[in-house]
Amino acid sequence: MKRQSPHLHHPSRKTSDSSPAIRAALIRNLMEAFVANHPARTESPAVAELARALRGVIPELGGNAIGTVRDDASRHTAGLAIDIMLNSKDPYQKGIADDIISALIDMQSKIRWHDILYTDWPDTTPGVPFHFHIPGGGGGYGGHLLQKNPNHNVALGRAHENHIHVDWVDFSLRIPGDSKFVYDWPSDARTMGFADGIQSRLMLSSRT
Repeated sequence: MKRQSPHLHHPSRKTSDSSPAIRAALIRNLMEAFVANHPARTESPAVAELARALRGVIPELGGNAIGTVRDDASRHTAGLAIDIMLNSKDPYQKGIADDIISALIDMQSKIRWHDILYTDWPDTTPGVPFHFHIPGGGGGYGGHLLQKNPNHNVALGRAHENHIHVDWVDFSLRIPGDSKFVYDWPSDARTMGFADGIQSRLMLSSRT
């Protein structure tokens, strides 16, 4: 008995007639998989969860008040950083920012962030900012862990007077010469399950 072609039994099965666009997309995805361990221009799970949690508990952080991925070949491009727009010169916003930073420090073992950047305005030196960073213990950041360390990069410090920067960057995972993925994601950047805890900590931070 003559054997029938399997395509006769599966008339809906697609074979080699896929469109050139589909084939090109598959090839591109395969090539990108060899470049980085994450999709391009995508928030890492930890960044996405922190952004959702903060928006959900602090009304002032709605709209564009939280920034994550942007196309500037930075750690933001890699999906590893979040900017929380709270101006250190505004007493009310600074109070919320201080609450967030305190919660992040206390919950670092659950959130696994690597570094924080922000600014204080000490009463002892009126008008003179204290630009600082707080290393969380991962990624190769130096300084005293979970404490405010001076940020001696003046330009970087000034750039972080109007927002908190939190990231999950690991410098050893930089992809040389790449501006699309920039960094591979460390395992800490895939941390999830902390949203309820940080929201509980910040329930009283906003007076709105």
